[in-house]
Amino acid sequence: MKKMDEMDRNILLRSQSLGYRTMAALLCIWTLYNCWQTLQNGADYQPLPGLILCCSVCVQSLSQIAIKQKMVAGDEEYAQPNVLLRTILAALVLTVIILSLGTLILVKG
Repeated sequence: MKKMDEMDRNILLRSQSLGYRTMAALLCIWTLYNCWQTLQNGADYQPLPGLILCCSVCVQSLSQIAIKQKMVAGDEEYAQPNVLLRTILAALVLTVIILSLGTLILVKG
């Protein structure tokens, strides 16, 4: 594989950005359509598009935090706590709370 110069990297980055945005928009439309079909016509709910959308947004956000944190590592001017670890822990705590409340509502209801 040949080394990419700055222009090739810029083209690749823009094309990947456009592909990601298109994928996210299509998954949003698919998720909303699926929800509409479930509410209006009583169709079975299919969580797959929503799960794929959530997963891709989480991966993109966490990788952005990790790359930013790696770039400023060792620089005293930008010294900050481990944002990636805090973000992951906050997401896990929020997920546990939501699942616990949902389970509680289903069991009591």
